[in-house]
Amino acid sequence: MQKISQWIVKNAWLILIAVLVVTIFFGFQVVNVKFKDDVTEYLPEDDPEISFYNSLSDKFASFQKKSMIVALEFDDLFTPHNMELLQEIVESIEELSSVRSISALTNMPKVIATDFGIEVREVVEVLPQTPEEAEELRRDLEEDKLIWGKMVTEDGKGTIIAVSFYEAVDEEEAVDEVRAVCRPYEEKVQITYFGLPIIIEQTSYDAQRTLRVLAPLSGLLLLLILYWGFRSLQGVILPVFVALLASLWTLGLAALVGESLTVVSATLPVILLAMVTAYGIHFVNRYYEERSRMGGDDVVKVTLQEIFIPILLSALTTMGGFISLLSADIKPITEFGLYSTLGIFFGFLLSTFFLGAFFTVFVPRRLPRYYSQEEEEDSQDLIGRFLLFMARGITHHRNLIIAIIVVALAVLTIGIPRIQVETTVEEQIGVNHPLTKLLKYFQERFGGTSYNYLYIETEKVKEPFVLREMIRISRFAERYETFADPSSIADFICNLNEAMDGWKAIPDTREKVENLWFFAQDNSFIQDRISEDEDATLVEFKARETTSRQLEEEVEALKSFLAQRPQEVKVVSITEEGAAEYLATSIVEDLEIFGLSFSDPEAVEQMVFQFIGQPLRDFMAFDEEFAKKVAHDAFLEIEGLGLEEEEVEEALLSYFSHPHFSLSSVLETDLGITEDDALYLAEVLDLSMERVARNNKASALRQEIENLVGQTLDSDFDFVFYQILDEYVFLPQENGDILVYYQITGTPIIANHINQQLFTRQIESLILAFVIIYVLLLLQLRSAKKSLVAIIPILMAVYTSFGLMGLLGIPLNTATLMVASIAIGAGIDYTIHLTSRWYMEVEKGSSNPLRTTLVHTGRGIVLNSLAVSGGIYILTLSRIRMLRMFGDLVATVLLVTMFYTLMVLPLLLHAAEYGNNKNNNKKNKDMERG
Repeated sequence: MQKISQWIVKNAWLILIAVLVVTIFFGFQVVNVKFKDDVTEYLPEDDPEISFYNSLSDKFASFQKKSMIVALEFDDLFTPHNMELLQEIVESIEELSSVRSISALTNMPKVIATDFGIEVREVVEVLPQTPEEAEELRRDLEEDKLIWGKMVTEDGKGTIIAVSFYEAVDEEEAVDEVRAVCRPYEEKVQITYFGLPIIIEQTSYDAQRTLRVLAPLSGLLLLLILYWGFRSLQGVILPVFVALLASLWTLGLAALVGESLTVVSATLPVILLAMVTAYGIHFVNRYYEERSRMGGDDVVKVTLQEIFIPILLSALTTMGGFISLLSADIKPITEFGLYSTLGIFFGFLLSTFFLGAFFTVFVPRRLPRYYSQEEEEDSQDLIGRFLLFMARGITHHRNLIIAIIVVALAVLTIGIPRIQVETTVEEQIGVNHPLTKLLKYFQERFGGTSYNYLYIETEKVKEPFVLREMIRISRFAERYETFADPSSIADFICNLNEAMDGWKAIPDTREKVENLWFFAQDNSFIQDRISEDEDATLVEFKARETTSRQLEEEVEALKSFLAQRPQEVKVVSITEEGAAEYLATSIVEDLEIFGLSFSDPEAVEQMVFQFIGQPLRDFMAFDEEFAKKVAHDAFLEIEGLGLEEEEVEEALLSYFSHPHFSLSSVLETDLGITEDDALYLAEVLDLSMERVARNNKASALRQEIENLVGQTLDSDFDFVFYQILDEYVFLPQENGDILVYYQITGTPIIANHINQQLFTRQIESLILAFVIIYVLLLLQLRSAKKSLVAIIPILMAVYTSFGLMGLLGIPLNTATLMVASIAIGAGIDYTIHLTSRWYMEVEKGSSNPLRTTLVHTGRGIVLNSLAVSGGIYILTLSRIRMLRMFGDLVATVLLVTMFYTLMVLPLLLHAAEYGNNKNNNKKNKDMERG
């Protein structure tokens, strides 16, 4: 140490110039610091959940990875003018080169009935030209569950435009382009923007505010605390100046590397200001203490020789606490751990080399009065009086102090089991934050903005079994907040089938599905939701805001349901053995999935099974109503022959009365048409009679179930009852015809996945931190016993941090996760300085090492703790609730750690020393007797 201190004194000017150059260099870099807080980037890219999530953006244009939402509010959306204005805005956004796809009301698919059947058009193709047409469009869309309440608000005033960007574009620039396009319309319509890019933009603003506002406030508070403690301009400015330089160098290095920081790292200047100031405090405190005894360059040399190792060990142990965060492998935590470690290292260099050089060149003319006089019992210095009080208490009221500590730890024990993991947006950023207000707006008006997805992979997504499973899973999942408002291609196929066949259901053969698909194959809504090879698709769910525990429970519930669903099936005829029984069971299970319950499900299955076995002829009434339905079903062909439905009805009734005649002959005679036309119409009517009978059969089952449950069932139940008409059944079987694979993902799912990592990573970080710090203490104290004694207050500090989290209802999240490691790293600083001075006094043969250590080194510890805690408490002014909780908890724990160091550690050291003396005395007596 003597060589280092001599080198610093000798090269003081060189050190000062080097510090100036490095500071200027990093000062130019720091303006380039950027913040980006994307939860999907918290874990490594090779993490299975993250890797899978990212892969979906390549497969589906509708996937919400790089996207934003534009909400438009009108006095009334459904007017010709406003609908035209909406389409104008949509087209303007679509023209942007950064836009990959766009989903809006105007390009949503709409099934249109025509004289020749059905057509699928985009809403824009049928934009209303008159108020009456606008009102008619509104009524039609109110029945469309793909649109109403999702793309359009329930009051018909608001709508959203979902904009998806290409993967390679800069999201910030893309969002600005969309805003620029929409800006001319802001006088005509209320426009609100949201999405992950907006969240990142807002959190980046808050992070910059932390740097611009909170860091200077923290520095100002530190200056006030230090002035109160030192009453010296140099004693006030230098420790803070050193911390400012360490913060500047750290941020400059981060900017130089070019990596965007998360919002948690915005606290770095505040944390470093508070913690690095401690090293300056200890240096200045010891310098003034030595200066009161001597003068010249020897003061700096002696100060460095006495304080260099304690500061080094303090820095190393603090760095050890922060380095342990690197094991978390969660970006905000590892990033904070890395740069805080570098900041502490810079702080160590500046607090020793720079301050040593500074005091060599700029020698203070006088000392603060508290260092220029002997410590007296009646000292008016508040810190001195407090430390003397502590010394007396430890000496004379040891049992009382132990009792207080035991009670405190017992109370903290109550809190530990109450700790919860929570990363909901409202919990993290606060109720009154602009982002929370935006979330509530979109939640209230459009049901939310975050999406979870069910990824489905199979050979062909057009398989009826796959489409039906999508409906079943959707209906099961929508009972949960995490999976609200499901939307998929299966829903649209149901709508098409309803227009074509009268039932909102999925046909039982791929050929029938292909026929429906033909009408929708060019629609962007459909194409954006299937992969290019048509071997994968998505079910989209609105993810409403929930607690992390609720989200986790609901995700597990859906996973459990998926695990029970058949994932490999064989297509068999309804006539094959066991097929009808399985279909009956499946129908009853579907009814339960759709929300019905039965006291005796087996009896219901038996009733359904009997329906399945009934021939279609049992559902042909051959009466006037049946004839009317048949004629209406064949109205296109009837009109094509120049006939009226009513006259065909009369001919059918005549045929029903004379079944021994052929239908074609009755039609030829009664309608006066040619033989060929009669044969053609007879074939058409035979098919219509079969279709009407099939509908009657499904309707009869519906009526039976409605009577059983005592309620009318809406058209959603068409999906279930339509299966009674199936000619093919999908039996679960190994090596089957159809194999399907499911996986759940989405931004809320990723957040939940991070939650699950927090406790595990916390334990790993703590174990690593304690190992590193114990090894460093062992190197300093050269005694396993002494090192164990020194680490006990830190163990208590960590215990306190968890107890306070539970008692105060502070959840474990990416910020509060770091509190224990910070408590270890910063708290050990107090321990090292106190133990170092204690053993030094013992070696000198001090008559009262406890009093001397507390009064002298204790001053630095108290000022250190007040400065660190006070600086970190400034984070309570942050707009982000997570950072407020983080600041509160860290500052409080560090204050408590100071009390543990000043109360518990002296007790332990005194007890250990007393034990050693007792053992030594015993050995001496034994030797004398020997």
